[in-house]
Amino acid sequence: MIIPIPEHWQFRYKILRLLLYTVVILAVGIFALRVIFPTLTFAFNFKTPNSSKNNILDPRSEENTPRVNGKLETGGALIADVGVMGNFSQVNAQVTLEKKSAVPNTLEISLRRSYRSFMLPLGEKVTNFPKAELYKISETYYALRDGTLYPFVSSNAYLTRYPDDFAKAESPEFLTRYPVSENWLGFRVGSVVSFADGVFLVTSETEIRPVGSADIFLALGYHFENVQPVSEEEIGIYKRGKIFTLGETHPNGTLLLDQDTGNYYLVEDNTKRQITDARYLDFILKQQVPISVSVASNDARVHCALAASLFGQFFSCAAELTALKQSLGSDFEIRIDQNDTDIDINTLAVSFTTEKNARNMLTLLSQIKQRLLARFGFASN
Repeated sequence: MIIPIPEHWQFRYKILRLLLYTVVILAVGIFALRVIFPTLTFAFNFKTPNSSKNNILDPRSEENTPRVNGKLETGGALIADVGVMGNFSQVNAQVTLEKKSAVPNTLEISLRRSYRSFMLPLGEKVTNFPKAELYKISETYYALRDGTLYPFVSSNAYLTRYPDDFAKAESPEFLTRYPVSENWLGFRVGSVVSFADGVFLVTSETEIRPVGSADIFLALGYHFENVQPVSEEEIGIYKRGKIFTLGETHPNGTLLLDQDTGNYYLVEDNTKRQITDARYLDFILKQQVPISVSVASNDARVHCALAASLFGQFFSCAAELTALKQSLGSDFEIRIDQNDTDIDINTLAVSFTTEKNARNMLTLLSQIKQRLLARFGFASN
């Protein structure tokens, strides 16, 4: 049964209905803006350094010593990293000190944007292929290591490491001269492989790690042309590690190209090593598209002086990220320094504000479209 609204209530009803529509439209609009132009917040609590809630990565000193206790000596530096996707216009930083900490007169935070792998120090130059004793016996490749023959799981795996002519042909009788390991050798560390519905990074001789998503794969600078399909036998020699996410350093064997100098680098053991051997470089380039980096943007920084609140233990500042807009990379390195006294940090937080423009909106809408098409099997290859 429909109960009519009394005539003297109808005007109020229309006003209330209009207010309701306005509130709903505003709520939807605010929600849409937050989805299309998100603010990403990262934090680290130095009193609970092992908490899974800490998403600022690897607080450390300039000497790469961990600084997970929050203590910073006079004139020292605290360095950490975050991995992000998006086009950001501003960063807001907050530092909260312990109650008993001394209060500095000066404290500064600065950021630069690149890939963590390109921010690594220079190592020794790569002047040749890695040394190895290689043999080919009945279509199977072997590497002789410490008096033991290690078979390659496939010719495809071997050919990611060395050209075919590097292996000396031997007869099956050669296998009687040395013990043969039960452990197989796989693809060159740093290779990108795919199996079933997953894409994996070969991070060591024995481990592969799945990439979190296609968006993360691209944000890390990889190219789908690098992905090499592998068989169940080839991937079965590896154990699967944790998911590879934004903010991590590229694994050993990753190839970088500095667009400013034309130099190529290999990531290896927390260094980047320039490749000077033309044949080795040509060999790797036939396997993978290098990740583009820039030494000029790598050196660009934005700074802001952290200002104390009324009570002195809370410091904050904001900085425009315009100077880093053209920087290549998905990682921000955060640096806190310029303190004129020893301090004890309780928490560090940084928030990145996405620039509100048509480009970012169209990018998100395009991603939503591709995901919907992929969900229903209509995605383009």
